Amino acid sequence: MQVALSELKINVGKYVDLSETEDVIITKYGKPTAKIVRFDKEPWYMKRMPEKITSVEQLFGTLPDDIDLDGVKTERLSG
Repeated sequence: MQVALSELKINVGKYVDLSETEDVIITKYGKPTAKIVRFDKEPWYMKRMPEKITSVEQLFGTLPDDIDLDGVKTERLSG
């Protein structure tokens, strides 16, 4: 939703409440200048955490650092 700065000044509470459901774009002289967005208490990186970790992810870090994965792949495909 877009709102003029003069309108925002008059009804700031209304637009803060509205920002909980949608972004509010503030315009000045008809041009967008700012945006009010919803504040999330939960950090973004916690939202993307998988609920279940796969077996491949569990094995990550168990291989030696000096292993050549391309060599292993070539050897596996040729044999």
